[in-house]
Amino acid sequence: MKRIAFMWAVCLLSLSFSFATPPALPEFPPLNFKPVKPARTVLDNGLVIYLLEDHELPLIKMDMYFQAGSQFDPIDKIGLGAIFGEAMTYGGSLAHLPEDVEKALDRKAASINFSVGLENGEGSMGCRQEDFDAVFGLFADLVLHPQFRKDQVELAKSKTLESLRRLNDDPDEVARREFRKVMYGAHHPYARIPSPEMINNIRREDLIEAHKRFLRPNGSWIAISGDFQSADMLAKLKNAFGSWAKSDAQWPAISTPVSPTEKHLFYIQRPINQSQIRIGDLGLARHSPDHFAWEVFNELWGGSATSRLFRTVRTELGLAYSVGSGYSEPAEKGLIVAVSQTRGSQTIAAVQAILKITQDLRQAPFTKKEISDAKESIRNRFVENFTSSAQIASYMINLEYFGFPPDYLDTYTNHIGLVSAEDLSRMANTYIHPERTSILIMGDLSTFDKPVATLGKPQEIKLTDYSADSN
Repeated sequence: MKRIAFMWAVCLLSLSFSFATPPALPEFPPLNFKPVKPARTVLDNGLVIYLLEDHELPLIKMDMYFQAGSQFDPIDKIGLGAIFGEAMTYGGSLAHLPEDVEKALDRKAASINFSVGLENGEGSMGCRQEDFDAVFGLFADLVLHPQFRKDQVELAKSKTLESLRRLNDDPDEVARREFRKVMYGAHHPYARIPSPEMINNIRREDLIEAHKRFLRPNGSWIAISGDFQSADMLAKLKNAFGSWAKSDAQWPAISTPVSPTEKHLFYIQRPINQSQIRIGDLGLARHSPDHFAWEVFNELWGGSATSRLFRTVRTELGLAYSVGSGYSEPAEKGLIVAVSQTRGSQTIAAVQAILKITQDLRQAPFTKKEISDAKESIRNRFVENFTSSAQIASYMINLEYFGFPPDYLDTYTNHIGLVSAEDLSRMANTYIHPERTSILIMGDLSTFDKPVATLGKPQEIKLTDYSADSN
């Protein structure tokens, strides 16, 4: 028995050694992903419809995009878009009182929602296949005939005022907001914040007028996915929206943001345990020819756990709890920004490390392996965006609304694969400008090991009190 036990131990030991050096993985061909295409139809009134059948589960999901945006809020009524979505969802329709809509949705475990973002409006509904006709009837009536009941409008305004009162509670949100104001200016549509007076100025009549501009068939897109027959579903949509009359709408121009010409350093004194850091510049607008190259660059700069910023600032130097980079691509210039959170005593060192790494990217190229791994990571994440028919259908109206080419999804992985080391070097020298970088630090200056002035000439930002009581 002892010999058997000994031989068994030897076998286990040999097995452990055999797995210590695993065989090399085989080479795989580049990912060539092409998601299923929904059927696209355009009604006579201009309404665009995408249909994608999926009979795996007895569920139906509908998403809607419509031309709108908080960027178009009147200058004296900033916040109108936020109030609009809330009041449209809960304000009742011509045929249904708000409480009736809520009860019907609760009974059927269904959902209907409307919202307005910076550059678009959205609607959505979800339900079981057997409840579709009833829930869709509510949805269509809210789209065409919302009533914006006064009590619901006032409730939406109260919620918004409460959100404003709490606007300075979350340090991360404060840093994000104040950095936008630094980069765009406090009055630019991409950065402005409503005051309590502006919210109180919004009336039911403003929402009714906004509905006339926002909700038009020739400025709307609908995507439906789930358990249905396409011909039958299209007939229902035509019956509900076919007589919806076209109309024109005028939209105010959004001014092009102006990039800074020199370096700026801002600080916000707050007695918090962890400092917030934002370092960046203005960058790409939507549809920039540098879109794919910058996506790969950002992945390598700070967009992943293997990026230069994360690997150096957090892992090697231990200077931050979190660090990374991100970017936005609105119609006009978006932001490119490095973001970090660290303890007060390491704030200045963390900023200096981020600045050095970012500046070095203009001279030190990424390795071939870094580039290859980044591309592979991006392509794998891209595929994960399309694990359901609802995601695919919704993505299609998003792309069309924002003006992307019809073959964007089909060619995406190929475009990522074509990004070269030379392209990445060009990204660094085109969009990374150490001489005009804007830095924002928020934290308890008494805990810093060095003064903020170590980084340059600081300017203090005093936070606005957005509560109604402060006025």
